[in-house]
Amino acid sequence: MYKVLTACPLFRGLPAEKIEELLAEKQYSVNRYREGEIIARRDTAYSGLMIVLEGTVRGQAPDVSGHPLRIDNIAAPQLIAPAFLFGGYNRLPIDVIADGDVTILTLHRGLIFELMQENIIIMSNFIDIISNRANLLSRKMYFLSFRSVREKLMHYLLEHTTERMREADVSDLNELSECFNAPRSAIVSVLEDLHKHGIVRYEAGRATVLNREALR
Repeated sequence: MYKVLTACPLFRGLPAEKIEELLAEKQYSVNRYREGEIIARRDTAYSGLMIVLEGTVRGQAPDVSGHPLRIDNIAAPQLIAPAFLFGGYNRLPIDVIADGDVTILTLHRGLIFELMQENIIIMSNFIDIISNRANLLSRKMYFLSFRSVREKLMHYLLEHTTERMREADVSDLNELSECFNAPRSAIVSVLEDLHKHGIVRYEAGRATVLNREALR
């Protein structure tokens, strides 16, 4: 477990031996879940920081019509909703569901305070995590302002490529469908249209950006 945690954003910069020392004789829990099991429900009190030790979980919430909408995929060794651990309304904004076999480490809120007091690296890491989440949220709000599938997909391609790394993975149409709240056929149609106009090259589940200015 401690070796896995060396790659966790909260413990970044600490060796496994130091993490083991910090958690020695501390109260925490490790739980295992199978495919489709609900790990935590939306709007429940979030009193302990969950860390994915093994596997991947998905965060989902209902859309305006009540259908489940995938919000995020969280793979080991990432944190689950760290920004909602503290504050006056510390409730989960999403349902957390196992995608396959998953192992979750839960550190109680009081223990997080204790760890931050004991180790300046953990405190600095936690502040960075919250700041990065705030930045990501603002970007997602901007993304949600796009109304058409075409706008969303073009923005997605810009976000997932650079001038040098021009290829984006678009093979998981189910995930993109949930992310864009749009049918798979609509996404493929936009990709094929962008391909037709020479803006991207779409083949074998990959989209290579040929004209970034056109996407902008």
